[in-house]
Amino acid sequence: MRKSAKIFFGISLKSFVVLLLLFSSLSLAAQLNSFPRYSYKPDKEYFKSYWTATKNIATGPARWKGKQWGAAAGVVVTGVVLYIYDDDINAYFQQRQTTGKDNVSKYVFEPWGSGLYPAVLLGGFYIYGLAADNHKARQIALGGAQVFVMTAVSTQIIKHLGHRHRPYNDEPANPRLWEGPFKGWEYTSFPSGHTSTAFALASFFSSVYKDKIWVGILSYGIATGVGLSRVYDNKHWASDVLAGAALGYAIGKTVFFLMDGRSNLSMGVSNTGGVALVYHF
Repeated sequence: MRKSAKIFFGISLKSFVVLLLLFSSLSLAAQLNSFPRYSYKPDKEYFKSYWTATKNIATGPARWKGKQWGAAAGVVVTGVVLYIYDDDINAYFQQRQTTGKDNVSKYVFEPWGSGLYPAVLLGGFYIYGLAADNHKARQIALGGAQVFVMTAVSTQIIKHLGHRHRPYNDEPANPRLWEGPFKGWEYTSFPSGHTSTAFALASFFSSVYKDKIWVGILSYGIATGVGLSRVYDNKHWASDVLAGAALGYAIGKTVFFLMDGRSNLSMGVSNTGGVALVYHF
């Protein structure tokens, strides 16, 4: 009986979230600002923008000045502190697990990081754009897809350069185990892919709807929940989550500024493994 109730809860919660996403996508799509320099269909110019965004991210550190290096140092220092206490933070979360928290993590936050809910949201934008002949809605769908793809690729590259052990890979869990590059497909803890995806979409949507504060609050609230759930679920260390959040934030902003005709954000990976990002005012 308890198992059936749990399954019913999960299905009902997922159905509610999916309906909410569809409703939100339709209501927000009608309010989009125009992006005259960004394609509204998957043509040559659209795919060319992937290369432009990648180039902006990769060459970012070459344009850094004193303030930018100071900001980069701040990110690295925070990452080092979390790295030192990764084991303690992990133990704290594991000691406070409950069935209710398990369900919230599984049915609310995990699908955001895996791409299930974002696919529904972006699909809603694109379908609405086709049905209503709304180029703006299609732009946001394609922009979100670009954010998702670039974040996934970037995250996987960094994962396979470090091959860090996940908390559940060892008994006892050890946050100091790194295999280094070219070690197969195992041990891909750093950075957190679910977190990078969630923060990339959060920074993207909050930028598109910068005049609607609730979009930013909701987006970053969900992204934070995704990050915490990855530690709670014993899938990542806290430092993995920070790196994923920084990486995702940078990519989301980069794609938005590309759509908006600006290039104000640069991002790079430091020699110590930290992810640094800088916004140019």
